[in-house]
Amino acid sequence: MTQDETNIEKNELKLFNSKMKQLKVGIFGSEKPSIFTQILFYYGTLISFIFGLWSVISLAILKFPNYLKQHKNVDVEAIIELRGRELGFVDDSFYANLENFHLYSCFIWLICFTCFFLLWRKIYWASYVIVGSILVYYTLMLVILGSTYYVEDTTIFDKTTLLLLFVATIVHALIFRTPEKSTNPTNTEN
Repeated sequence: MTQDETNIEKNELKLFNSKMKQLKVGIFGSEKPSIFTQILFYYGTLISFIFGLWSVISLAILKFPNYLKQHKNVDVEAIIELRGRELGFVDDSFYANLENFHLYSCFIWLICFTCFFLLWRKIYWASYVIVGSILVYYTLMLVILGSTYYVEDTTIFDKTTLLLLFVATIVHALIFRTPEKSTNPTNTEN
């Protein structure tokens, strides 16, 4: 291996590292936010990712029920229609409603996930969008699927984690409702 080849590899590594640093600064900014914002960011992105992934998987299963029927002998349509009848839905309207709910949920959790990155960048209106998204999520659940679905089919994990996320985001919005004012040492008043 010649000296030129080694220099090219080193230059490529330096270029890659500088591009990664630019990407990191582009996403996270050059300053870290407060500890509370960091904790909310990590918790919120984790919860948004979990709920978003669950919505995507659920939507995929609802869109392609024959896949599970052929490979695992699980009749998704029959199971969901039976559960829909138990919840008081007629015909196959529960299946369509559940499919629509998970489609909307995918967008809601994508918005939440994005807003947590904005929150990290100290864009304070993002906390209001997150709170609004959680409210829209629950409203859609109650309107599309009904209160019985919320009571019987929503797990304690879902209820607890979303309640904690909702309360923590409201507290964050109240604490940081106005951007921090910087003090200017050159400004002197007589």
